[in-house]
Amino acid sequence: MPDDLNLEEAIERFLRGLQASPRTCKTYSTGLQAFTAFLHEKGLPQPITVRALTEDVLEDFFLWLNKRSYSRFTVQTYLAAATSLLRYLFRHHSLSPDFSIERAKEKLRSVMPRSSYPIPHPDPELPAIILYYDQMPLPDGDAPKIRLARLRILRSRAIVHTLYASAGRIAEVAALNRKDVADGRRREVIVTGKGQKQRFIFLTPEAQRAIANYVKERRDDYEPLFISHGRNYGHRLSTVSIWATVKKAAKALGIHVTPHDFRHYRATQMLEEGAPLEAIQDILGHSDISTTRRVYAHYSKPRIREIFDRTTLSPEEALKRRELC
Repeated sequence: MPDDLNLEEAIERFLRGLQASPRTCKTYSTGLQAFTAFLHEKGLPQPITVRALTEDVLEDFFLWLNKRSYSRFTVQTYLAAATSLLRYLFRHHSLSPDFSIERAKEKLRSVMPRSSYPIPHPDPELPAIILYYDQMPLPDGDAPKIRLARLRILRSRAIVHTLYASAGRIAEVAALNRKDVADGRRREVIVTGKGQKQRFIFLTPEAQRAIANYVKERRDDYEPLFISHGRNYGHRLSTVSIWATVKKAAKALGIHVTPHDFRHYRATQMLEEGAPLEAIQDILGHSDISTTRRVYAHYSKPRIREIFDRTTLSPEEALKRRELC
């Protein structure tokens, strides 16, 4: 790359070579638009070149975002986009020779309060979402409308059990195929997560049963695990529909829970049950490659499976544990 590379051209090259899901690419693109707007307001000479970036750029970007009252999640995402861009430019020797990404990140940490991104605290009543569908009576009969209602309940059960057991991202759950889970017979499932990285997610016996019951009732050969039973019968169920499944139960129970809260809840649960943080990071599929490398140096899959089994409570056990506290 040329020494005086234009920033906008650098961002275009970075996004073009980004190996991530379309959703992540779109989010990073939006974040880097904000990053560019920040640099313009910073008063750098126009057009802005990559060599003009200094080690206080992340620190100043964080403060700029905070002044504009962006949400914590948005700030975190936009900072991740800017940091990834800097790493890309560093790898291609485009930054100033004395630019240190580690020093830039240290400057950022110095102004970022520890409380800026607190550990999420999902609603402790979250397991009631699973019980809501488990306790819902199944309509009896073979009439088309009755069978359709039964299919939708069984699908909802399988969805919430899979979210709870796997601590998977909603997109990962939506992308599951029947062969991935062997129609409920498989306990460990390979998924492709953020950054197109593969990892194992684990299923509990309850999730396996819920999946098996749903697939058995379907009596079809459609490939996706979760499908539409409405107008687009047989099409893969969207993440929006999975979100709606959780929202319906949450509204009925008077609690606020999203599909992503299942990940936070399970991470908190496993921590409280004594699982090492490194194993939890691996189970959740966090994308930092150095963390992944460190985890696999110490934990084999059987070890992670043992930790998963030991630290997983059934929805009933989780609620009972809360009542005893």
